[in-house]
Amino acid sequence: MANSETHSEVIESHFEWFQILGRLGVAAAGYPLDYVKVLIQIGHEPFPPKPCRTLLGRPALSLPGAFNIVLKYIVRVNGIGGLYTGLTPKLMTNFFSLSTYLLTYERLPNVIDERLIKKPESELTDEQKLMVHVNDLVKTSVARIVAIIVSHPFHIVTIRTIAQFIGKEEKYGGIFGSLIEIYHTDGILGYYRGIIPRIIGELLTIWTASTASVLINTYLIEEESLKSYVKASMSYLSSAVFYPFQVVTHVMIVNNCGLKAGIPTNMPIYLNWLDCWSHLSAIGQLKRGSSLLWSKRTVWIFFKN
Repeated sequence: MANSETHSEVIESHFEWFQILGRLGVAAAGYPLDYVKVLIQIGHEPFPPKPCRTLLGRPALSLPGAFNIVLKYIVRVNGIGGLYTGLTPKLMTNFFSLSTYLLTYERLPNVIDERLIKKPESELTDEQKLMVHVNDLVKTSVARIVAIIVSHPFHIVTIRTIAQFIGKEEKYGGIFGSLIEIYHTDGILGYYRGIIPRIIGELLTIWTASTASVLINTYLIEEESLKSYVKASMSYLSSAVFYPFQVVTHVMIVNNCGLKAGIPTNMPIYLNWLDCWSHLSAIGQLKRGSSLLWSKRTVWIFFKN
């Protein structure tokens, strides 16, 4: 019996590591999209706005759909390979994040009776389902915080490597050289620039998506085949609602870090992430980069006079 359980655990462990490798492959394939999105998030617009008129006929200036323009501009300047600048630290970020999350979650103790966790969901009362949900939510939240703390320095290297495109700098290249550069620029706290809005955004997304899914599936949905769609939908909607935290995180990572991307005229110098949030909210830019493939024709409008 013990051998059977050990063999099962080994298979499960191997499956989890294959999952990590699979996610790294997906991250690599979609990296050009992330590259462009980060540039848009930190406010990069490579071309000047064009004259246009508002719906009321007033003269204004507008920027066309950002995604295609920034993508083509990067390829024109750095070639196709330029779209993969920063891929190595990105993969390291994902690897440390995913592996740390799995290892932490597995080792965290449960806060409820384990017999409830092992029971089939169909045999649980509504109250027991909520207890299982709270247990999973606590473990997920703690594991996610630990994963962010471990991976955040590599996330900073990724974002700043991308941001170098704006000023054509080469401060951030190899992983270790980049980590040393961060220390020289900001000291030990530099490894965690922008981590507060990142953690807040991640936790709010997890709590909202998970709780909404459980409540809907418990009290509103009876068809088992629909419950997985509810989870996916709630996850997507929660990510969209709390997307501004990602924008603020990336802006603060770049802000006043020694790169041209992080100083005027590309962005103001912010006192802290709340100051950044307040400013981006005031100019309607907390959602920039959220709809790459369906970006609006008008991103900014500046009224003359």
